[in-house]
Amino acid sequence: MNLGSWRDAATYDVVLFGATSYVGRIVAEYLARTYPPDSGVRIALAGRNLEALTNLKESLGVDFPIVLADVTDAASVESMVADTTVLISTVGPYGRYGDVVVEACARRGTDYVDLCGEVFFIRHTIDAYHDLARQTGARIVHSCGFDSVPSDIGMLNLSLKAGEEFSRVFMIVDRLRGGFSGGTVDSMREVLVAARRDPELARQLFDPYSLCPSPQSEATIAGLENDLVFEEVQVGPVHTWVGPFFMSSFNTRIVRRSNSLLDHAYGKAVAYKEAIATGQGRLGKTKARALLAATRIGFAAIQQPRLKKPLSLILPEPGEGPSEKERAEGYFQITHVGETLSGKVVTGRVQAEGDPGYEVTAMMLAEAALARVESRRALNAHKAVAGGVLTPATALGTAYMQRLRAHGMLIG
Repeated sequence: MNLGSWRDAATYDVVLFGATSYVGRIVAEYLARTYPPDSGVRIALAGRNLEALTNLKESLGVDFPIVLADVTDAASVESMVADTTVLISTVGPYGRYGDVVVEACARRGTDYVDLCGEVFFIRHTIDAYHDLARQTGARIVHSCGFDSVPSDIGMLNLSLKAGEEFSRVFMIVDRLRGGFSGGTVDSMREVLVAARRDPELARQLFDPYSLCPSPQSEATIAGLENDLVFEEVQVGPVHTWVGPFFMSSFNTRIVRRSNSLLDHAYGKAVAYKEAIATGQGRLGKTKARALLAATRIGFAAIQQPRLKKPLSLILPEPGEGPSEKERAEGYFQITHVGETLSGKVVTGRVQAEGDPGYEVTAMMLAEAALARVESRRALNAHKAVAGGVLTPATALGTAYMQRLRAHGMLIG
């Protein structure tokens, strides 16, 4: 389909807000390569610094228009949002900078995609803007990067393959190589520090259903409140010890929200967990235990103000990240394995080459936006979900899955 055939009152199909940030630049490079102006997709670069945006535009070698907007200037955000069909935002931490943008999109009926991995901010947007977005038809789609597209779309794929409800599902990271950006570290630190200071935020962080429409109505399943998984998994062909996956405390909440929005198509009491495979036997167990210890130490250290300066010597600062060569050498492979209520075991795989947090994330985020441009009535095979604060699986569904496959991701 020629995406340029989709037209509405907006000047642009896609506006990339935060285009000069570390991640924003990688997304801009992907858009310039894949959807140059002659592709028929109307793309603009947005941010607060005209000189930086102009330099980026020149480095890309494409004539993308520039839009000036600043989160401290609500009128500029309003103008930007009113002028596009879909807004991509890489301006984070989202809890600090994102509210004015999401509110404007929800009120205007503009679709929105981002890379947010912040439980508190997403809970806030659900409470504040879900109903408004349903009224206007806006689809607010957080978490369209490595957190949490492979988990969320992979679980949707597994459900479609099974055709029935699950009793338990593991998402297991088989292979992973990638770097951190300073922005990712900064966002993670803010979430952990906020939870330590505020008991209500801590409750949200540790509630496995904190992003579901009605957390208190979800089934109580022992063990889901602990995301630091350390156990031996034996489900069908999968047999391995597993240790904690540092993104599981966020990804699992997104998948559970998808399940709830889809009328519990995955299962009314499905136990969904995520972990990293460490192998079989005594060695696998030892590695899993070491991973558990390292994860606990890492999460504790990143919260300590007195350790911020020493950690800055080994962790990137905001605006920094891995080199282009390092990003090119990245990869990931994950397996979803589930047991249905009837006892059937189903497996699925999601994998891609390139740094999952950057090269692959840029593709996932951009294609999420283009999926909305292609059809503002994108359906998935379970159920059509109207506007609201949604998830990649519920807002983008199988049409998005096909776009990911077309751009190099294996989903099988």
